[in-house]
Amino acid sequence: MVRLTSILPTTTIEKLEATAISQRKKSTIRLIFWLIAILLGAIQAWANRFDLFSEDGLSYIDIADAYLRGDWQAAINGNWSPLYSWILGLFFFILKPSSYWEFPTVKLANFLIFLFSLACFEFLLFTVISNYKAKSLFQSFQGATLIPEWAWLIWGYILFIWSSLRWIGVECDTPDMCTAALIYLAAAIVLRINNKSSSWRNFIILGLVLGIGYLSKSVMFPLAFLFLTIAMLSAGKIHQTLPKTLVALLIFALITTPYISAISLQKGRPTIGEAGKLSYAWYISPEVKDHYWRGEPPNSGIPKNPPRKIFNNPPAYEFSTPLKATYPIWYDPSYWNDGLKAKFNFLKQIKVTFSNFTHYYNLFLAILIFGYLILVSVGGSISDSRKELVVNWRLFAPAIAGLLIYMVVTDLTHLQPFDTRYTAPFIVLLFAATLSSVRLPNSLEVKRLLIGMTLGIFIVFGGKFAIELLKDFSHAIYQPQHIYWEIAEGLKDLGIQPGDKVAHLGYKKYYWARLAKVKIVAEIPDAGKFWQEDRVTRNQAFQALQATGAKVVILKTGVKVPESQSVSGWQKLGKTQTYAYVLSNRF
Repeated sequence: MVRLTSILPTTTIEKLEATAISQRKKSTIRLIFWLIAILLGAIQAWANRFDLFSEDGLSYIDIADAYLRGDWQAAINGNWSPLYSWILGLFFFILKPSSYWEFPTVKLANFLIFLFSLACFEFLLFTVISNYKAKSLFQSFQGATLIPEWAWLIWGYILFIWSSLRWIGVECDTPDMCTAALIYLAAAIVLRINNKSSSWRNFIILGLVLGIGYLSKSVMFPLAFLFLTIAMLSAGKIHQTLPKTLVALLIFALITTPYISAISLQKGRPTIGEAGKLSYAWYISPEVKDHYWRGEPPNSGIPKNPPRKIFNNPPAYEFSTPLKATYPIWYDPSYWNDGLKAKFNFLKQIKVTFSNFTHYYNLFLAILIFGYLILVSVGGSISDSRKELVVNWRLFAPAIAGLLIYMVVTDLTHLQPFDTRYTAPFIVLLFAATLSSVRLPNSLEVKRLLIGMTLGIFIVFGGKFAIELLKDFSHAIYQPQHIYWEIAEGLKDLGIQPGDKVAHLGYKKYYWARLAKVKIVAEIPDAGKFWQEDRVTRNQAFQALQATGAKVVILKTGVKVPESQSVSGWQKLGKTQTYAYVLSNRF
């Protein structure tokens, strides 16, 4: 049998061996980081299995239920996009979890979405690397050194794991992880659309991805037109790409129009979703309350569906109708805030925009600029690398557009530490665009610099990952009982049945109500103010709550009943720090 080495030239064999080694190295790096991502994501999901990230998650779960029971009127929601609820509904339909396992089922769905996001990011990463390596064929890159593939892989996977688990989080019961995955997918497809690869298939898939992206979050609607424009301009002459772009736009419209029509009919006006408008009004102008808006401050609009104020001091609100949900006041904020006017205030807009830019700088811009300047300065090719920044406009455009949208329409500093889930995918795109513009001279010093930077990044973020792993692992092992389920069981022991109406004293942490299958119909938000009132006033407030049909008042989890009140009808629910006050037959 003839040996391969006796046929091929020595140089060809060396190239084949080098390629094989490179492939093994790439596969090893990929396997290591997939295992790290799976381990960290699984532990984070398990550590938070009995909790919800925020009351947003409660609304998404209730919407999933509405779809499952075929209650389309209740399912169509002007504030929360439907895709995440559809995913949760699918998991509930297949697994049919008991109330004890309902929240862990949500975390399982989140974990699988995280793995999908990892696959989409990897598709983007290899596309960016392929495009970057192709630059070596350009005349301007002759004699230059490109960032090696192993460095791209290490930097890329670290950036993804950090942005996905730290800035978004598997414990986050919102569609942000899913939206990030679709943004990565759309960006990769756009990069693949060029003069040599402008197939109809790429445009069709892009239209499909963008349509699903809108169903995950309404911010993807304006971004979809930007992605389509980039694709059209990337593939050669416009008269050749315009038909393909129109087909992609048609597919996008076919996916989005039914839901846009549904919420527009519900609101009685054309709308793609109310989340952006409400965010602007709540956090920029005129700064109304995100709960219990009743027309304050003046000139903020005339409320069409305000929650009913049933007691003045302490303020108490009732919101039992018409929405069918665990916590109706947050099930569809666009209903309770219908009539709200978001007014433009130039000075406030400038102040918030500058504050958001400062936040961006502290979060990621400083380290991005610092790392970029080190690479191009040591490489001695600042002007050449600066020119490459323009070449990478296909990544820069959606990254900057996404960051600008959130910088203008909301106060990110007000939302900390939950603000990063909105901007994480755009930050990833910005890093990819910046690094793929770097052009380095072929020298030993540059290669040492790349090794040193990679080692430094690996050590720093490896340490951060280890700390986060220990925190989540400790929480997973030593986490106390399923508090919200125990509260639900305690309510059952008091005779509270599924479907009963209850009231709440305090603010947030309503997750027990979902597991008990009860409906919160009234609330006294300020528990501190309630306890400052005399006994007569408190009893009058309770009578107002009882008039709503509420059978029991629940004191917010973690807020202790004052010692003087501990024997006045409040009952501790199980081993938790939550208390109940039965209203029936007391007045």
